[in-house]
Amino acid sequence: MIRQQSVLIGDLLEECIPATSALGKGLLSAKIRTAYRQAVGSQADAATMSLSFKDGTLRCRISSSVYRMHLTAGKDGILKAINDNLGRETVKTIIFT
Repeated sequence: MIRQQSVLIGDLLEECIPATSALGKGLLSAKIRTAYRQAVGSQADAATMSLSFKDGTLRCRISSSVYRMHLTAGKDGILKAINDNLGRETVKTIIFT
């Protein structure tokens, strides 16, 4: 038996599921959520009440005005970190409300 190169399940799912399908959009939203959590840290993530992504815009509803101002000040760095984590420029803008 010849051993073949192993493939990550996540990569396999991306290839099999169209990005325009509901499942594909859900997978992308989950990846964005994980990338956001890593970019802002656990405390700012805990202050984030909801995230929504549509047409390249990530909308983040923040529970604290202090965290909202802190995140807004570092928006460019957060945007770069999210896209670096995703491996492509998926998120074009971030809006903190």
